[in-house]
Amino acid sequence: MIGKVFDPKPRKWPRQGRSRATFDAILDATARILEERGYEGLTTNGVAERAGASIGTLYEYFPDRETLVALLVEREARRVLAALEASMASLHGLPLEAAMRIWLEAMFVELESRRALVAALLTGVPFVGLLPIATEFPARLVGIAAAGGSHRREEITLDGLPSVFFLMANMLRGAYLAMLLEPPAGLSRACLLDDLTVLVMRMLRPLQPATPRVTDEGA
Repeated sequence: MIGKVFDPKPRKWPRQGRSRATFDAILDATARILEERGYEGLTTNGVAERAGASIGTLYEYFPDRETLVALLVEREARRVLAALEASMASLHGLPLEAAMRIWLEAMFVELESRRALVAALLTGVPFVGLLPIATEFPARLVGIAAAGGSHRREEITLDGLPSVFFLMANMLRGAYLAMLLEPPAGLSRACLLDDLTVLVMRMLRPLQPATPRVTDEGA
């Protein structure tokens, strides 16, 4: 019975280039079968055949299909995070709003490139939310956003909002999954990302109260 945290590990980690290539090929095959047949259609024999490996080689690393899926999720999540971190680092010289719009689209593109896999994982795999990376992912997004914000201390106002990066990361996660899996009719991706940029900017730079107008009588 799977508990509150599910953290399967491989029997061993690959150490040499050839074994790393085999390890990745097995995870690639796992992804393709998940996309085509879903979790119910995923078997270790099917993965080994698709990867061009023997079932014995697969079992050298992966004890069961749950471990295959867990390690695939971790690998893909870390690839997304690495791409987003690199994207954020490349945008420090741009105006804040322009940089944010580009970064938000980069995030969506990374997820969109994995649309079929994300759908299969979220709709068919019962333990995805119990994997450690499921908690780490939004926390890492917070860290990436915070690192970007640290270069713009004069542009970002966080007084009274110490949780803004946490809230922003989780808002983005929910918005992106909805845009990816159930996009609203009549709204383009560009429109959604434009509006999301406005919302994020309001979180980063809260609206200031209006300054009372000085009239001639009050002067």
